[in-house]
Amino acid sequence: MAIKYSNEFKESIVSLSQTGRSANSLAKEYNVSVSTVTKWIKQADPNNTKVLSSNERALIKENKRLKEELDILKTSGGAYGKKLIIKGRALVLEVVNANLLAGHRITRILSVLKIPRSTYYDYLHWQPSRTERRRHLIKQEVLTAWLRYPMYGYPRLTILLNQQSDIHVSQRLVYQQMCELGIRSRMVKRINKPTTQTDYDQRPNLIKQLTDQSGILLTDITYIPLNHTWCYLASVYNPVTRRVIAYQLNTQMTKELATNVITQVMAQAVKPQIIHSDMGSQYTSDLFENTLSKYGIKHSYSRKGQPGDNARIESFHSILKREYVNFQDFKTIHEAIAGIDNYIRWYNSDRISLVA
Repeated sequence: MAIKYSNEFKESIVSLSQTGRSANSLAKEYNVSVSTVTKWIKQADPNNTKVLSSNERALIKENKRLKEELDILKTSGGAYGKKLIIKGRALVLEVVNANLLAGHRITRILSVLKIPRSTYYDYLHWQPSRTERRRHLIKQEVLTAWLRYPMYGYPRLTILLNQQSDIHVSQRLVYQQMCELGIRSRMVKRINKPTTQTDYDQRPNLIKQLTDQSGILLTDITYIPLNHTWCYLASVYNPVTRRVIAYQLNTQMTKELATNVITQVMAQAVKPQIIHSDMGSQYTSDLFENTLSKYGIKHSYSRKGQPGDNARIESFHSILKREYVNFQDFKTIHEAIAGIDNYIRWYNSDRISLVA
């Protein structure tokens, strides 16, 4: 007849086994078979599913399945089915690959994410169309060109790309690619500069009514930030060729600075008929006026408070600052001279103009 042991007796035997006692020693001491003691110990082990009932084993299996589903869904942010597919091929493949690396089976992944096998394998073996490959190539070209010329917007980048490659692109396409890349022309608002006043009576504007700009040169002085102060750029601009033909920087805005660029022009064997400037004291000085008279050049003046009268050179100075100077941090006059010299050389020879 089989002996029935109380639950308290069984638990005490299991407790003793957990202190390090062997099943054999416990069996001898308490007159219980070794197999019975071993059975009690195994039944008390929560990790031993062999001794669980079929219902308990089913619950453990279900828990494991739910945990796997949760792990798979975590990689997609909880999205599955159409909500995941609508996010695009790249994301679907990224989610599936992440789960494959985690050790989940592909059939289980697709089942949990509710992605049809045909859809997955179509995504897996997808190849971009000719149009898509072309747009991708153009996007690369746009980014490369913009990184080299960040001051260019989409009109100039379009011209540049059409000049440098065999791929013809439209302004609209370049604009779309720039939007997708999140880039734009590096043109910024102008920096406020000191203002000046003119105390002289208005002198004649000789070029206001002229339609023929040949034989006319424009000159002006602009402010350049330099280590928390200013230096000054005097330049001479040809409105016909749209080129800067003489320029000089100095830490002082003097009549000598304004005059020196005219002397540079004359050294090039260029003899204009008219020099146009504003009414600043440097340009109304005896030194400047006498220099023009020496070379037989007439002097034309902008009207007071009308910078538009000298718009071409004003525009050049604005472009110089918005495309280059405002992104620099010149510490010395020598840095400013070298940097602006490089920019003006590029402006004269390589910069794309949108003016016909």
